[in-house]
Amino acid sequence: MKQSTILALIPFLAGVNSLTTHQKPARFDVMAVSDGPVQYRALATSATFFWLGKGDGWTDSHCPPNVEKAGRCPPGKDTILKDAHTLDTVVPGQVIYVDSNYAVRASGPNSTHIDSGSETGGFKYVPGNRYGQWEYQGDGFDGFLACPYNNGIYQVFVNSPDAKPRQGVKLDTCVPFTAGAFEYRLPANVTAAAWEY
Repeated sequence: MKQSTILALIPFLAGVNSLTTHQKPARFDVMAVSDGPVQYRALATSATFFWLGKGDGWTDSHCPPNVEKAGRCPPGKDTILKDAHTLDTVVPGQVIYVDSNYAVRASGPNSTHIDSGSETGGFKYVPGNRYGQWEYQGDGFDGFLACPYNNGIYQVFVNSPDAKPRQGVKLDTCVPFTAGAFEYRLPANVTAAAWEY
């Protein structure tokens, strides 16, 4: 991680750590908080997959041109969860799931379709003293894995011995991580973090 990125995160983390999170907030963003190569990287979604480190944590989102022209687009820069298994969008229904390769995914824009053989349960928000955690438990395994993709980008999987990273990436190069969940406050006059992802 670049020194400038670390310095930019310090005030954010100091403010986050002062919050008390004894219950699930209305919406939250996720950051890797465990030691290792993905520490302090924000969760981002792009092309229905989840990543750590993609574009310095900025997500890919879409807002219709007519809404953008009217100046009514939500920020759309961060991947925000409305609850443990749904993205926070104006257009409802983007569900988070685990595909048959154990990759963490989200249904596409304007769709609740998920791939066959996928699992939608197992995700949960767990409150904490300084911040909550986004967790996954299912089929005898729990937690998340970050698997190298390219250029310092890691793809997010659930922590299963059967996870299948992209071709050429060995499972033993993946690292488990804790997913810290931090309250996200919307700007005034906005109802969701993104129109759709």
